[in-house]
Amino acid sequence: MADLIAIGKKAIPKVKLMNQYSGLIVSVTAALIGFSMGRIVILEYLNPFSIALLCAAMISKLNPYIIGFSIIAGSFSIKTPELLLKNMILVSLMLFAYLIISRTRLNNRVFFSIFAPLANLITGIFIFYFKYYYLYDMFMMIIESVMLCALINIYDKALDLIACIKRRNKISSEEIVSILLLIISSFLGASVYIWQLSIKNIVSIVLILLASFMGNIGTGAAAGIVFGMLQSLSGDIYPSAIGVYGICGLLSSAFKSYGRIMTILGFIIGNSVMTFYINGSTEVLIKIEEILAASIIFMFIPEKKVKNILLNKWRIETESTKIGEAYRLKDFTVERLQEISDVFKELAMSMNVGLGSKEYFSQLDAAEIMEKVVRDTCCKCGMYSSCWKQEFYGTYQKMFSALSKIERGDFNEDDRRHRIVDKCLFPEKIWDRLKYHYDIYRYTLTWKKKIDSGRYALSHQLQETAKLIGGLANKFNVNIEFDKNLEEEIMVTMDKIGIHLDHVSAVKGKDSIEIDMRFRNCGGKRECVSKIIPEIRKITGKHFIKADASCCVTGRDGCLLKLREVHKFSIVTGIARKQKQTSSVSGDNYSLLELKDGKFYMILSDGMGSGPRAAMESGMAVSLIEKFLAAGYDQNTALEAVNSLLLIKSDDDNYATVDMTIINQYTGDVEFLKVGAVSTFIKYKDRVDVIRNSSLPAGILDKIDVEFNRRKIGDGDFVVMITDGVLEANEKDLDKEKWLEDMIYNIDTRNPKKMADIIMEKCLEKSKGQTPDDMTVLVAKIWKSA
Repeated sequence: MADLIAIGKKAIPKVKLMNQYSGLIVSVTAALIGFSMGRIVILEYLNPFSIALLCAAMISKLNPYIIGFSIIAGSFSIKTPELLLKNMILVSLMLFAYLIISRTRLNNRVFFSIFAPLANLITGIFIFYFKYYYLYDMFMMIIESVMLCALINIYDKALDLIACIKRRNKISSEEIVSILLLIISSFLGASVYIWQLSIKNIVSIVLILLASFMGNIGTGAAAGIVFGMLQSLSGDIYPSAIGVYGICGLLSSAFKSYGRIMTILGFIIGNSVMTFYINGSTEVLIKIEEILAASIIFMFIPEKKVKNILLNKWRIETESTKIGEAYRLKDFTVERLQEISDVFKELAMSMNVGLGSKEYFSQLDAAEIMEKVVRDTCCKCGMYSSCWKQEFYGTYQKMFSALSKIERGDFNEDDRRHRIVDKCLFPEKIWDRLKYHYDIYRYTLTWKKKIDSGRYALSHQLQETAKLIGGLANKFNVNIEFDKNLEEEIMVTMDKIGIHLDHVSAVKGKDSIEIDMRFRNCGGKRECVSKIIPEIRKITGKHFIKADASCCVTGRDGCLLKLREVHKFSIVTGIARKQKQTSSVSGDNYSLLELKDGKFYMILSDGMGSGPRAAMESGMAVSLIEKFLAAGYDQNTALEAVNSLLLIKSDDDNYATVDMTIINQYTGDVEFLKVGAVSTFIKYKDRVDVIRNSSLPAGILDKIDVEFNRRKIGDGDFVVMITDGVLEANEKDLDKEKWLEDMIYNIDTRNPKKMADIIMEKCLEKSKGQTPDDMTVLVAKIWKSA
């Protein structure tokens, strides 16, 4: 940019001051990058990055002298004489060539792309090959020179972007890749420590926290994995820590909705937990001091500034490339999701390492207990030599027999006065110490099993998360099926009625069709409802509604209309509940959940016993299942998560029944999943079907046994779900299910709420108004809506 001409003694124009200020920032930034790259050493003596940066600066018309000096300073700081000598020679040659070439019309890019690799090859051979005389060094010099040629052209685009970032509104994909590679490679040499804190680690943590806070849960995990790989490549950490950074990013993203402090706390929790399980000690892989330093920086970064950069700067090159880039993005996403899935699988496998399955009392355990007893009592006794030296085997066998008696539970107070060994002077003390150390052993074993159970549960959930991510990758990899014929027909039909569409897409789903249209808005005349939807119904023969009830204006005069197929079946529910007469709350919980895929979930859970504790267990089960289903997990994974949580929640018995009915509102297919739940009843027009169950509730066994049943329902049919208190209200009839089946068949009402109330009234009549257990009746009526 040409300098502004100063006239007389006027002040320097403001524009020139701003340009000089921007130029200073660019030069300082390039110098810092040059210093960092000067410190890079890969494969013991290679560094193609620093000279490539210098050549790119010369091509981009940046100040090469500052960058050259910073490269030499960086090389000097790592105290590697051969690499320092090589960089000094190459920097001098490049600067000398620049002085000559800048006065000619030669193409700087072509010249330095040829001259720099040749100079690097000759200098490297002179310094390294003739010193060690290895053919391997010759090949390494050739590879480094080839990399240097490629990096010059990459860094050139990145430095051009840095030099004029203020004036840029659109950035190409090549420039994005170039700037990312420049940042990544500069990290390889950023091993600078201040007060024993790694600047590279601090910056990495700041960027992971930013990605977690500004992006979604996948962004934080991906950022953690990327920077973990960078740390590993530079040799600062072990490769296993890649997963630790990934988990830290994942937990930070999960807590981002609660603010920056919780985002930081998520990172700290991830670091602590994963270090304990993977490293097996309290020596953390990521220093807490570095996390705190990064957190302070993260807290002072303005959110609006970052969002402005993300929204306004990172745009694709042209509108015509959007479709092609979308497909490339899909492939990239699938690959990255699969890599993340593999990382979770590896983490899950590492959780299983060292898990014990010890269930018995071994000779070694007995020997350790007896050794402690002898040390506490016998060593101080005058008969020690007689008992444990002269008659060792006999004494050992008698002590072992006494310990076995304690293990079997046969020990009582009378045994304390009986001598284990005839010569024993302190029998009561011996018995007490045996019992004491055995109890400690059992408590330790119990808690070890609980910890192992927790590790197993965490491993299992990581495996399920890997399956979920892998499933998402497979879903991304499935090509969307468009109905081209329907799109063309819609376009022509709309044109006939005076609505000119700019765009239309008809996507075929598994059970339905979704239609998107873009057209000039009607000025609030609601033509989408009065004209478009009726015509779509005529074309397809199906009923559609607006996915968004409001007008979606996309521009100055454009409107986006999204239509989804109306559910074939609608559902109305009715509930009747009674708590146990001696309890203040009901131990039963239920939920009704409708998801975007057209499936309607009826969830009913009965906690162990009754009262607040049962309510907590069943409520936790229902809430967890809701969240898993809403997050995209299938029902099997949700049930296994509930089972795992109940298993590790307490040392007491905790279990809850789970009863799920899943109704497909497009097809009328119904799926029943039962874990320890009582029967469900389907009332058709002419009969009642009973869906039975024989599995145990969740929270009893490590592996739950889920029973599946499938049925077809239609207009006017009912689904009746109950808890065991309803059946137990009838104490006289042996076949309680038959009694309830006949009752439901004879109920003459089409109102689900009234049906639930009638069932509850009949049950209370049988129990004479008493409620010995919590009672819940959940009724759903299915009716044809389209």
